[in-house]
Amino acid sequence: MSIVLKADMISRALFEFDPMNTCCKENDCFDEYDRIAESVEGRLRQGFTLKEALVLELAESFFDAETLHTRCLDPVVAYLEGRKH
Repeated sequence: MSIVLKADMISRALFEFDPMNTCCKENDCFDEYDRIAESVEGRLRQGFTLKEALVLELAESFFDAETLHTRCLDPVVAYLEGRKH
């Protein structure tokens, strides 16, 4: 990936796509994913891929790793990596 993703960009994408169905958009909870996004940014600096970082952080926050259906993250990853979603 050629661009550096910052926590605010990641949080905004998670807010827009709301992969965990928290209804953050409907409830105007703009900071719903901020803590997760900061952790994802840290994992990216450690060399994890975006999808790996998202899976690890969301699984830790919402589910165990086996329960998280990672396909819900595909639009977020595509958006942040500049691909069509």
